[in-house]
Amino acid sequence: MIPLEEAQAHVFAQITQLDVTSVELSEARSLFTAVPLKASASVPPFDNTAVDGYAVRSADLRRASLENPVVLHILGTLAAGELSDESVEPNTAIRIMTGAPIPMGADSVIMVEDTSRGPNDTVLAFKSTTAGANIRKAGSDIESGDVVFSSYTEITPAVLGSLASIGLKMVPVIRRPRVAVISTGSELTDEVPLPLGKIRDSNRPSLMAAIIEMGAEPVDYGPIPDDYEILKEVFVRASKECDAVVTSGGVSVGDFDYSKKVLEEISSNQMRWMQISIKPAKPFAFGMIGSKALFGLPGNPVSALVSFELFARPSIAMMMGNPNPFRTVTKASVEAGIKRSPDGKIHFLRSTVKFDQNGKLQCQLNDGQSSHMLNSLAHSNALAVVPDGTGIDKKGLVEVMLLSRVL
Repeated sequence: MIPLEEAQAHVFAQITQLDVTSVELSEARSLFTAVPLKASASVPPFDNTAVDGYAVRSADLRRASLENPVVLHILGTLAAGELSDESVEPNTAIRIMTGAPIPMGADSVIMVEDTSRGPNDTVLAFKSTTAGANIRKAGSDIESGDVVFSSYTEITPAVLGSLASIGLKMVPVIRRPRVAVISTGSELTDEVPLPLGKIRDSNRPSLMAAIIEMGAEPVDYGPIPDDYEILKEVFVRASKECDAVVTSGGVSVGDFDYSKKVLEEISSNQMRWMQISIKPAKPFAFGMIGSKALFGLPGNPVSALVSFELFARPSIAMMMGNPNPFRTVTKASVEAGIKRSPDGKIHFLRSTVKFDQNGKLQCQLNDGQSSHMLNSLAHSNALAVVPDGTGIDKKGLVEVMLLSRVL
């Protein structure tokens, strides 16, 4: 067996960032900016009101109160998206709606809740204002010329909205990877009812979902039977059409060796078949087919996803230009402790982590830790990382790899 760190170093050293392209803003979600992005306009583009109310001169309302309201003449009404030709003169006001530009002469806005309509186009103001009150100044969010986002910023929904606010239509980004997903094995089927001796392919759907979640594009090449010619045709085609290939099954010692034979051939004997000192996901294969990375994951469902998390996911993130390609690892308290025996491996245990009433992160191991028990992983939001040894003491701390942003 080889250490996890050695295996990861071997893989990551061969991963390169993809090329730069420009995409429409609507297609940029989850990608990473390729260059610093500057604002060509200010946001907001003009002074506007933050509330519904009346645009006024603060000097007119210095002594306004409930007992002594100030009476102002209403010059008109200004809605969002409209302009006014009127100028607010002494003892006048303009009715104004949220988002509308501040008319000439006004230096503040009194909220409608602090007023009452009077007779003959007048309004009674019951509260004083200060200059600038309830006004959103031009450029208060973004100034024209500002670097809004640096290179390698993930385009989240909020980032996308911010870019829309400055009128950006096309975004220079690191290209979205196309990742081939293949399951191998003649035992796989989608038949209903399920024939005896066959199993349904859960790896392909879960791996494709994991790839979508991180912002890459999965390409489904289907389950492939243990047939040399079919395997070779699919692997060659996938490596030509995609930026990386993720396959599950056919990497364990003693597996039917058609996948190994094919991959050795098309990689010019560059595949490395590894037994890694971790549990689950000990068997793993990696190699380059030309310039394309191929990740050979174990066939057991949990092993496949854990192997994906440790090798394929960070590699694909590096291709995308993600400056933080790894899952968040932190520490949590484990009330009951964790018992294990020394076996030379790091154990990744399916867990649920959550904050207790004191704001401390707690870890609870889930039932069903065998590598075929996918439902246990489905109910987990973290993997407890338990080093080789006898385990974690009661109320001790264990490292946890967070699989979800929501705890």
